[in-house]
Amino acid sequence: MLAPAGDSDRELSLDVEVGYAGQADFTNGQGSVGVLRTTLAADYSIFRLSYGLSRYLWEDGAEVRFAAGDRVPWETLHDVALQARLIDNSLGRGWRYWLSGELSSSFEQDFPGAVGAGFDGGVAYEFLEGWMIGLTGKAVVLSAMRDDLLGDLEVGLALAVSQKALRAAIKGVGLGGMLGDGSEQIGFSVALFGAEKTYRLSPSSPVRRNGYLTIRHSRVGAYLDYRHDDRLTFSIGPEFNYARKFSLYDSTGALTSSHQVQDAFGGSFRLKWEF
Repeated sequence: MLAPAGDSDRELSLDVEVGYAGQADFTNGQGSVGVLRTTLAADYSIFRLSYGLSRYLWEDGAEVRFAAGDRVPWETLHDVALQARLIDNSLGRGWRYWLSGELSSSFEQDFPGAVGAGFDGGVAYEFLEGWMIGLTGKAVVLSAMRDDLLGDLEVGLALAVSQKALRAAIKGVGLGGMLGDGSEQIGFSVALFGAEKTYRLSPSSPVRRNGYLTIRHSRVGAYLDYRHDDRLTFSIGPEFNYARKFSLYDSTGALTSSHQVQDAFGGSFRLKWEF
């Protein structure tokens, strides 16, 4: 999170991330849902191409009362994005900033769905050797819509500790005896993330035919990062999902209803392979 997409000594890298948010009820008693998300991404030179699939696990479709009949509101949502890194520079001692341009498409069934263009960037500061804090953000504007359908927004705050710094900190508090073989390859990070993303619904949608769905959510996570070698890195950790809301819009982009979802625990696993 504290580096731009494609930040690698090698030309090509692949990312696979799987995350899960546990089953949670709608606050107005309209059913419950869990979310399983999978993202595949390839970085080459300054470019990044990614595809995301979110599968919604409705506990009982008949209880989801804002859908027509006994159908679930939606089953899968798709994201496709192409980024190109525009800026990646250092600023003074310990500072780094970057900016990428992005084209995106988000939809339930029919590509290209909700098409947008915008920017993704961030700034990071290494305040101690191996200790880095950073802020990231994204703003994507959809093709012309009403003012109450804004597009995609993301903001994130993260703290990352390198393998060397984490090992030194553990020894510094007198717990060096806990360190075993391989601990020099383990790092740690925590992240706070908030996002708002809009999808185009299908022509046969039981909630809004040819309408739009905006999902707002936040999550906080703590992750162990394991660098197996100079090519392969794993990251795994628990997450807490909160402040979630589904907002439905008609085909012109006018807001029609909103549905809040209760908080839920989950987690994620990420693998990065550099060639």
